[in-house]
Amino acid sequence: MSGKTNRVAAAAIAVTAVALLTAPKADAGPYRVAICNPDLGARHADATFERTSAHYISESGCATDQPGLVVRHSGKRTGDSRWGGWTVQAPRGTVFTHVGVNAAGHGGGGHLPQLLAVPPTGVAQVFGTPDAGIARSRFASPARVFTARLSCRRVSGCGTGRRARIRIKRIALELRDGVAPTIAVGGAMLRPGSKRGMQPIAVTAKDVGAGVHRFLVQVNGQPVTAYTTQCRIKEGWALRLRPCPPSARTTFRMHTAAAPFHQGSNTLRICSADYAGGTSANRSCASRRINVDNLCPVSRTGAAPRLEAHLVRKSTDDGGARTVEVHGRLLSATGVPVAGARVCIATRIPIPGDLERVVAMPTTEADGRFSAELPDGPNRQVRVAYWWSHANVAERRLSLRVHAHPRLLVRPHHPLHNGHAARFAVDAAGSGSRLGQAITG
Repeated sequence: MSGKTNRVAAAAIAVTAVALLTAPKADAGPYRVAICNPDLGARHADATFERTSAHYISESGCATDQPGLVVRHSGKRTGDSRWGGWTVQAPRGTVFTHVGVNAAGHGGGGHLPQLLAVPPTGVAQVFGTPDAGIARSRFASPARVFTARLSCRRVSGCGTGRRARIRIKRIALELRDGVAPTIAVGGAMLRPGSKRGMQPIAVTAKDVGAGVHRFLVQVNGQPVTAYTTQCRIKEGWALRLRPCPPSARTTFRMHTAAAPFHQGSNTLRICSADYAGGTSANRSCASRRINVDNLCPVSRTGAAPRLEAHLVRKSTDDGGARTVEVHGRLLSATGVPVAGARVCIATRIPIPGDLERVVAMPTTEADGRFSAELPDGPNRQVRVAYWWSHANVAERRLSLRVHAHPRLLVRPHHPLHNGHAARFAVDAAGSGSRLGQAITG
């Protein structure tokens, strides 16, 4: 793939991910479905024929020169309120918000063609009584079922009604999916301990409505990759009520040595999104904190899962400032000292945005012991690590608290006049830090 193509693809992922991850939830999940529409190649798998009398029979054909979905009567006499019809039912978790259909019909012998919609609560509502000419009918209120029905509406029963029929074609449905998908994450990247190099993360999602359409991954707030499932969609129209698979899974391989990953703590966010028009899909997300360590070396001295470490405060011989050292010991699983191993010591100031830094890499002595002095500074989180392979690490985490006694220093001491400069300095004794500022009056 060329550099230009890479940049375009990355930009597309970024735009799509940001839009989906920040879209409002108020009208989440709208999408359009086409049924029996030859222009889109839409068939009628989601329409079912139902009847309460064997005298009502069905025909179906959705090609350009075919009539669509048909119900007609074939019998000598049919009882009152008996019917046959083509029905489309909204998937669980969804509702029709608009129904549009081309319909034609013909009565006779007491039989009546009707278009009906069943709201989420209440009884069926008739919104069309088609006649012989094909015409567009619409229903613009929420509904969970749409039916094109031919029924007997005569108390004394209905006759042959050879011309009685109803047919529909080019059904257009707008749905609102109110249920978000579920998501589960796993894989080596989420197991305890720091990670380095390429790391897999497995993602699984399920959705009861339109189906699982996408997985999206963010690292430290930046979109990095996405995966799109195979959905039955054409020109912005879903060709099935559930156009996307009800469940999906994939595995992402994350390159922890590349941006936006950085040394130390990282936030990984994985989202699953169902299908919707535009960027208003429902989504569910899982966030995890991952510690990345690509700076500490991998030692070739063998496995040593038993790592001991603690902080030691020391004063200089002349009574000066105290120093802080990390002391520890490295042992094999059976307690044998590991000599010549490179141990890594990293620190981070516990404030937002500060990154972890490697400050020392001592080598163990014959008895497995090691020590290293920490640089002066404020409170820090200390991590001691021994990597004996790219996948195996022994770690200990320590907390260094510095007892600082700040002093405000002002120079000069003599009186000042207009235009003279005064210098202020804060000496945080114990932390090894000094901040200064000059002010001219």
